[in-house]
Amino acid sequence: MIVLVEIARIVTQKNYGQEKIGESWNSFKQIFEADINQRTSIRFKHLKPPRNFSKLNSDGSFIQGSCGGGRLIRENKGNMMFAYSLGLDQGTSNMDEARALLYGLKWCVSRGYDRILGETDSLLLVKCINGEWKTPWRLDKLIQQAQQIVESHGFIISHYFREANKPVDLLASKNYSVNVIHDFNSFSDLPREVRGLINTDRWELPSFRMQQVKPSNFIYEPPSILFVNESS
Repeated sequence: MIVLVEIARIVTQKNYGQEKIGESWNSFKQIFEADINQRTSIRFKHLKPPRNFSKLNSDGSFIQGSCGGGRLIRENKGNMMFAYSLGLDQGTSNMDEARALLYGLKWCVSRGYDRILGETDSLLLVKCINGEWKTPWRLDKLIQQAQQIVESHGFIISHYFREANKPVDLLASKNYSVNVIHDFNSFSDLPREVRGLINTDRWELPSFRMQQVKPSNFIYEPPSILFVNESS
């Protein structure tokens, strides 16, 4: 069986999508040299909670087996109420995210908060807590504890992108000492760079997420290949 790909005939007679292919080899060559790794930006900003609600943002940090967690609680005007960075035992990044969120939920309950909007950048965690996805066995106990708190206190857990929650991402990376907790009871106690990011959120200044996109003027399905039997 010989595979005959009639390139010359195809490129001179076909027009794939909006991209016109000429008859010369130079025009054919330009198609393969076209840049298909284009990038675009998505705009994000921190959304303040409704009146009488507080927002809990949590995040985990995982580097070479060392785990850290961060949490930030803000009121409806975007002002900080409490924050921490927590050193966690070794584990996976998903376990790190789950333990950071669970610690924050328990703290809210212990302080009597009953109107909490919880956010994490782990889509897996959000889907499992809300019962939309099956929980991985490694996270089963942590997810069950979080579900009990959310259901009994009416908390709301949702997903956000990391770019929309830079203060907590930075807090999570500040502490990898196991079982060591750094509490921040006032805004002035926070590291300077974290204070700057919180102010950026409070002033509703945007952050941007970069991602690759494919050009719309190309069709990515390959053209038909002509198979001809050698005997014919």
